[in-house]
Amino acid sequence: MITVMRRRLGLALEPLSRAVLVSRNASRTFVARSSAAVADSALLRRLAPGSSSYLRAGLVRSPRGFAASPASGQAAAEETHAFQAETRRLLDIVTNSLYTDKEVFVRELVSNASDALEKCRHDFLAKGEDPGELAVAIKVDSDKGTFVIEDNGLGMRKDDLASNLGTIARSGSKAFVDEIAGDAKDDQTAATSTAASNIIGKFGVGFYSAFMVSDKVDVYSCAGDGLAHRWSSAGDGSYTIAPCEVGDGDGQAPARGTRIVLHVKEQDKTLAAAEWAVESVLKKYSAFVGFPVTLNGKRTNSIDALWTKSAGEVSDEDAAAFYRFVGGAIDTPAFRLHFSADAPLTIRSLLFAPSDNPERGFAGRQLEGDQSGLSLYSRRVLIQQNARGLLPQFMRWVRGVVDCEDVPLNISRESLQDSDLIRRLGDIITKRMLKFLGERAKKEPEKYVKWYGKMGVFLKEGICGDQSYMYKDALTPLLRFETSAEAVKSDGDDKPRHAQISLDQYVERMPEGQKDIYYLVAPGGRKQAEISPYLEHLKRKGHEVLYLYAHVDEFVMQHIRSHKGKKLVSVEMAEFDEDPKDAKKDDATTDDGESLGGEAMEKLCQWFAEEALPGRVTGVKASSRLVGSPALLTGHEPEAMRRYRMMLSMMSDDATAKKLDELQMSAGLELNPKHAIVKGIQAALESGDEERKAVAKMVAEQVFDNARIAAGALDDPREIIGRLNTLLEKVVVK
Repeated sequence: MITVMRRRLGLALEPLSRAVLVSRNASRTFVARSSAAVADSALLRRLAPGSSSYLRAGLVRSPRGFAASPASGQAAAEETHAFQAETRRLLDIVTNSLYTDKEVFVRELVSNASDALEKCRHDFLAKGEDPGELAVAIKVDSDKGTFVIEDNGLGMRKDDLASNLGTIARSGSKAFVDEIAGDAKDDQTAATSTAASNIIGKFGVGFYSAFMVSDKVDVYSCAGDGLAHRWSSAGDGSYTIAPCEVGDGDGQAPARGTRIVLHVKEQDKTLAAAEWAVESVLKKYSAFVGFPVTLNGKRTNSIDALWTKSAGEVSDEDAAAFYRFVGGAIDTPAFRLHFSADAPLTIRSLLFAPSDNPERGFAGRQLEGDQSGLSLYSRRVLIQQNARGLLPQFMRWVRGVVDCEDVPLNISRESLQDSDLIRRLGDIITKRMLKFLGERAKKEPEKYVKWYGKMGVFLKEGICGDQSYMYKDALTPLLRFETSAEAVKSDGDDKPRHAQISLDQYVERMPEGQKDIYYLVAPGGRKQAEISPYLEHLKRKGHEVLYLYAHVDEFVMQHIRSHKGKKLVSVEMAEFDEDPKDAKKDDATTDDGESLGGEAMEKLCQWFAEEALPGRVTGVKASSRLVGSPALLTGHEPEAMRRYRMMLSMMSDDATAKKLDELQMSAGLELNPKHAIVKGIQAALESGDEERKAVAKMVAEQVFDNARIAAGALDDPREIIGRLNTLLEKVVVK
């Protein structure tokens, strides 16, 4: 009986036994510095096997360990412990490992001073008083090796110095924002809202960046009550606070406000104690702080934060100066967009469309990787110049500033944490800018066309790029092309000009019965397009054709594919049904007499394919769309693809190059049965004169090569020179 009871008791209390063993193992790796943890440890020692205490505690030995008796077994109470930090080590991390560049200490100290002034302004306005002129003054002395920054804000008392500077990661600015946010429930004044939005700091570590460049930092502060104190530290984990006098001399505090003195390290004097270096950093990061900032008596932030103003408040001259400052440009912007939004993100921005391509010319420069042309600010303080990942690559030409209060920053305020939010921000800006360009194109068409002539390549890149699916519908209406329409003389023009139109305008001008949008690639310009044999049939039908002068335009059309339900078709690839009306027009306008009969033309086409051009064409047939040209090529690769093939051939081995070259042979030939050359070849073949037949064969080869040239499908025109010389010789001799 006793044995059975022992077994049951041992099994019932086995979980507690395991818990005790786990506690022993855990105690080897983590020791809690608290009285409760020490007491628990002592208890376990008393309950060790063989001790009398373990029996008094109600534990019994079982084959698998120790267990508590049912009468005394109770769940252990849960305890809460606070993380401990080694202050000196934490200060060292904040000072030496948090920031990428030492120069940002200027930005951090100026931001802190700006926050102090904003708090002062809010406090005085809340009391209905005038705070006076609020400003930040910086003085550097390379000989003494000092950097001094002073503000005339509210200042700090002894307790404030201890709590704000003696506690790492305690942000007085964040506490101020939380306080007025609570007050805002009862007080919805504009002053309260403005103060909250203008506060920059929130992490409570910016001040300690001063130790990156300093052996010692002294802070002199007075709250305006005549009681001043000095806070001093060498960044070694300790600090001192002592009373000091009020005044403008060394070792004295301002009557109201704070003066911070950095005793700069010898190796950092060029960065932190040289006027030119500090001025450069101020203009880079703190050019738009809301209060005047002076350096050795000279103001450094004279340009206003124009993105915080409405478009009507900004003159063209001020906008141009701002554009050159933030964009590093020398031209004048063609268009500017003031854009603000409060949902889904709080955005204030001023965006510019340069009048010249920023990647070309004397001042042109290429951006790196995913850089954009925008400077990202948060509450008027620069976060990133040429912000990365903000805009798609084809929008890298946009210049300006984006200020977003919702930007998630890391603690150093040098990088962004939420990449998805940044993509959303960039998507909003991109779509708004493209919409703005569409509005300008309608309101100022001539100015837009001029701008498009220099910047249109970026829009085409967007259509052909990786993100085409996102922005193609917005980009397509922004494209502009010349057409086959006659030149028109506008008011103020000396001579007629060929207008550039959009695809929307083309569709509106399409005659009834036209199903597709036609285009012709002519890298040689308008003259090349006008003499193209592919244009003859559409001119006869009265259909307008888009002229594409850039090689990339063909890729653009292949990506667009259709617009407003109309397919985009190259005239070189277009297929047309024969229209009896067109045949009557041909009969009325042709002076070359009758065309070759069906049987004679069929034999001639067979001779072209089998004897004159064996293996060089996929087929030869009579054409119903040619008017003034003897022949044209059909089914050939587009010129843009041909250039791409040539590039691949140069990078590939001989076998691959041979296969790629075979692509150019997959083309057919159409002959004009009414053309004199075609009828002359037929007559020479029927003459029975072998010499005339030989000449006819050379002429047939030349007709084919001419068609290849017209189609842009002849890689090396030098191969036809010998034949041309022979033909010219025969003409001259006769």
